[in-house]
Amino acid sequence: MTTTSTIQAQQKKATPTKYSQGYDSMVQTDVPQGITTEHELLESKIFPGTKRRYSVYVPQQYDPSKPAALMVFQDGHTYQRRDGDFRAPVVMDNLIHKSQIPVMIGVFVDPGHKKDALPEKRGWKPQPENRSFEYDTLSDDYVRFLLEDVLPKVESEYNITQDPAGRGICGISSGGICAFTAAWERPDKFSKVISHIGSFTNIRHGDTYPGIIRKTDAKPIRVYMQDGSNDLDNEHGNWPLGNQQMHKALMHKKYDHKFEYGGGAHNGNHGGAIFPDALRWTWRDYPGVKKLPLSLTVGMNSEPWALDWWQDRHDEKLQQKNKMKKVDVVLLGDSITHNWENAGRPVFKKHFQGLQVLNLGFSGDRTEHVLWRLRNGAIEGISPKAVLMLIGTNNTGHRKEPAEETALGIKEIINELRARLPETKILLQAIFPRDESPEGEYRKQNDAINSIIKDFADDQSVFYTDINDAFLEDGGQLPKSIMRDSLHPNRKGYELWADAIMPELKKLLKQ
Repeated sequence: MTTTSTIQAQQKKATPTKYSQGYDSMVQTDVPQGITTEHELLESKIFPGTKRRYSVYVPQQYDPSKPAALMVFQDGHTYQRRDGDFRAPVVMDNLIHKSQIPVMIGVFVDPGHKKDALPEKRGWKPQPENRSFEYDTLSDDYVRFLLEDVLPKVESEYNITQDPAGRGICGISSGGICAFTAAWERPDKFSKVISHIGSFTNIRHGDTYPGIIRKTDAKPIRVYMQDGSNDLDNEHGNWPLGNQQMHKALMHKKYDHKFEYGGGAHNGNHGGAIFPDALRWTWRDYPGVKKLPLSLTVGMNSEPWALDWWQDRHDEKLQQKNKMKKVDVVLLGDSITHNWENAGRPVFKKHFQGLQVLNLGFSGDRTEHVLWRLRNGAIEGISPKAVLMLIGTNNTGHRKEPAEETALGIKEIINELRARLPETKILLQAIFPRDESPEGEYRKQNDAINSIIKDFADDQSVFYTDINDAFLEDGGQLPKSIMRDSLHPNRKGYELWADAIMPELKKLLKQ
């Protein structure tokens, strides 16, 4: 959830945040690849005189004897490109393979052209003449077009569920408001909406939706929205404000709703980067979908004690990164890493002298928060030589989750780092000891995690180091003189950490 003060601050930015696709948006050689076919629709009962193309994606796991879920995409050409912002077929391949979304048919529908013949290629140029009329009009015309003109053709070939819980719709810009309108008008046919930079502005009275939502009984639809502080502001309205108003109205009516607000512009860059998370969230409880462990449920840190500063620190770190001419080392982790800026500051100045370091330690973070930051611009546009990574103790301390689940979160972070920083060496550190005694509950839990994550190293891109003995006395006792609360190092603890880790880090920096 985004605070008003944060939104206002973000709107003062002039340079859009850049985002990149992660692991789940890339073709994986061990994942079955679905088939996408292209079709033409040269007549329409609902929009006479229009022609268009559409594509149908069918995953390898499709079984004609079992009803598949359905996802319809407006501006289908931009979503179905395997090298574009969204790469929907690639993402669907990967997530279906992991049972993180159901087996589903994807239908990618283009807006209508009104010329005598279709353009040679799909795309924005020439602009489909009927797009705004179809997408921005607040009526049931477009959803009727889908239900009467498009989907019967698809359903004649494939077994698709008629249960609205298994039918979703997605779009960008005017396609985003179109997706919402379709579900709003026919929640008995579409119960799930994904809207990217939706045009909830006065193109064709879309700015009235927040008021309509507030005065209408809540409908059985789930809504995921994404927008950015550098979205459009023109004669039709202010897109960030329009999406914020929608967000507040949906919250007011207690919809099952999520709003991701970043620093992007009016394009698919941000929405595409987090598209796998959008699909996971939207389909999270559908039959057959594996429930994600909390360590993988990506999101901002929304703990009460983090609300006043966490998002601001993320924004500040984006700005710091953008101002740096180069980054040699990224420090990635929680409060233990964060505190290189506090208790460890004198030690940091001594040992990291001459290195350009970006500290991405955030107090209280668990694996899911680090994943959110990586997927929301934290390391975009840099090429560090090394990442020094320490994360997981809050997964233990905050909820005592199984060691295997924390390890899954750490593995996913490594996957994201490898996808976004393919040339960077990752130095994965054993989670530091907790509790004074080696028999302490938290100590044993962190040791169990370490016994798993040590095998994540390949000694080529990912390296593992366990320096925990540097903090411990004979018998495994953790002295208060190093960690007063048996968790956070003091200055002496940071000296021990630096002395132990810098030789290994410097080796990687020389490679």
